[in-house]
Amino acid sequence: MSNTIVLIAKGTDTLDFLLKELRAYFEPYCRVIGYASHDHIPDLSSAAHVFITTKSPELYTIARQAVSDAVPITVLNRFFELRKIKALMQIPPGTTVPVMNNSPVTSQEVIHNLLEANVDHLNYIPFHPGCTFDDANIQYAIIMSVPDVPLPPHIEVIDLGFRKISIHDLIDTGRKVGVPIEWEREYLSKFIAEMSELAKMLGTSYTEVQKLNSQLQSTFQAVKDPVIACNEQGMITFINDVAVDLFCPHESTIIGRPYTLLKEHDLLRPFFEHEGQEDTLVTIDHKQFIVSSQSIRRRHQHLGFVCTLKDVTEIQQLRTQLTLRGHTATYSFADIKGKSERLVQTIDLSKKMAKNNQTILLLGENGTGKELFAHAIHQHSLRKNGPFVAINCASLPENLLESELFGYEDGAFTGARKGGKPGVFEQADGGTIFLDEVGDISPAIQVKLLRVLQEKQVIRVGGTGILSVDCRVVAATNRNLEDAVAQGQFREDLFYRLAVLPIEIPSLRERISDLPLLIEDHLEKQGIRKSWSPDVMELLLSHDWQGNIRELKNVVDYAITVSEQPVISIQDLPKRFIDRVFRESARDITVPVEDDRDLDILSCLYQYYSANKPVGRYQLAHSPALQSAGWTESALRNKLKLLEKQGLVRSGTTRQGTSITREGIDVLRQSGRI
Repeated sequence: MSNTIVLIAKGTDTLDFLLKELRAYFEPYCRVIGYASHDHIPDLSSAAHVFITTKSPELYTIARQAVSDAVPITVLNRFFELRKIKALMQIPPGTTVPVMNNSPVTSQEVIHNLLEANVDHLNYIPFHPGCTFDDANIQYAIIMSVPDVPLPPHIEVIDLGFRKISIHDLIDTGRKVGVPIEWEREYLSKFIAEMSELAKMLGTSYTEVQKLNSQLQSTFQAVKDPVIACNEQGMITFINDVAVDLFCPHESTIIGRPYTLLKEHDLLRPFFEHEGQEDTLVTIDHKQFIVSSQSIRRRHQHLGFVCTLKDVTEIQQLRTQLTLRGHTATYSFADIKGKSERLVQTIDLSKKMAKNNQTILLLGENGTGKELFAHAIHQHSLRKNGPFVAINCASLPENLLESELFGYEDGAFTGARKGGKPGVFEQADGGTIFLDEVGDISPAIQVKLLRVLQEKQVIRVGGTGILSVDCRVVAATNRNLEDAVAQGQFREDLFYRLAVLPIEIPSLRERISDLPLLIEDHLEKQGIRKSWSPDVMELLLSHDWQGNIRELKNVVDYAITVSEQPVISIQDLPKRFIDRVFRESARDITVPVEDDRDLDILSCLYQYYSANKPVGRYQLAHSPALQSAGWTESALRNKLKLLEKQGLVRSGTTRQGTSITREGIDVLRQSGRI
């Protein structure tokens, strides 16, 4: 639950409204759940963050009772939609206006929000259950969707609706729980475009927009990159301080003036005058920036542009260093070769999970390509522009692994580098860390790794300072971690932290139909043109490939090295490989087969096995070969049970279907069927 955000609200209507906003920003990177104050609230002690909707002591007490002291509780800052505030601007200054809500505290909070938004020309008075309309001069009343006090017929109601969540709360909390910076920028850009479009739709001057919605200007200041917005006439409508310092530090008035007053404005001209501009690298004041723009539109009408500049000078320096250290992902999903149904399903699942920010656990035998999947997942994720740092947890002794994972301070141990060294978690900040063979780490490292996954913080070896890290974890193992947990060799809580999004990488024998394609791709990368005799290909397809793709590549490399002919023959294969295959084939088959009709069943199953496709009883019974032999579904079911007892077939779940075993294949080979 460490990546769960909780919202506690007084009413269910408010709860439903705010949950939609929170989920729009945080999911799928975090789970978002909510409760009304009158609900039964379970133990939330391991939540990442709790939001409450008011400063009410009652609500805070409810929240604190549900979580540990370490979990932060924040009162949501909220603001009014511009279209709702517009109605208040029409009321004469100095008018007394009751502000209704469900308690004195919440009524006062609404008033405070209005004053913060600079809508301060009215005399607001708090109104809540228990208050009455004794003043006959009151003509207006402000409500939040539903009046909390019965209204006299002469009162004009101004419904401000539900207040939206301050974007600062979303950004600040998102950075703490690991929301990628790319999504933060995209969300901000959409917010800015939406507010600019809304201002235009309402026919409001941009000066008034800033007065009505100070939230927008403060949003610009939250962005650390230079941001400038212009309307369709090229007039600057919004600009943040970073952009002012870069383009016009000596100008006192900027809003409402043409963008041509900006230094280096010719570089920005395409982004403020033409749609569809691609991201471009420009140099300003000896720094390099990537310039991008987003068109602001309402239906088919163009309203202006929002332009963002990203300083890439430091990023390029860091990326160069990381590349030199090998901290970049070099493979994509296009590099994973195969067309079998099992592999395609695994790739599709991996692509879906790549877009999430949760921890991924890759499960599979040695040699199946788990590292290849880790690279591809990073390349397909929102963190693809960040570092990809890989470490093999089984290749280092415990003390060295600890210092490599978490880093160390100057003088932490004999031989420590002067000045200390950052660990791979720090180096992967903003990107992905790949923990290969994570099932082999010691109990002591398991405890420290669990803390990093829970708190997203590391403490260097020999240090006391806490360093926050923002990286996505992809782990891999060939061990059965559930068995390791049952045997006390692996922490159960760490297992569940790692296995948030598990992906099982298929073995080569589970995707045996991909074998010819894998061989072809391996040869093509080396620029070698060889073909394989039918006998060799049959031998390769019948092998169980315990070493998976790694073993296959070794066999292929050996064969192409010793072969002097364009066609690979059995004599070109490694002797130990041939001996093992024939030893497997020569095993005594003590299981008798009643007649050719049994062989028909095994032959049909072998065809599905070769195509790496599951098959159920119904589909098997209706195959042409078995139908012509007179098999009914009922008779076939009974026969399959007998063949399973003999070890010739294996029945799995409904999804897995029935498959032929190694022994069944040997029976077919001895009978001459294959």
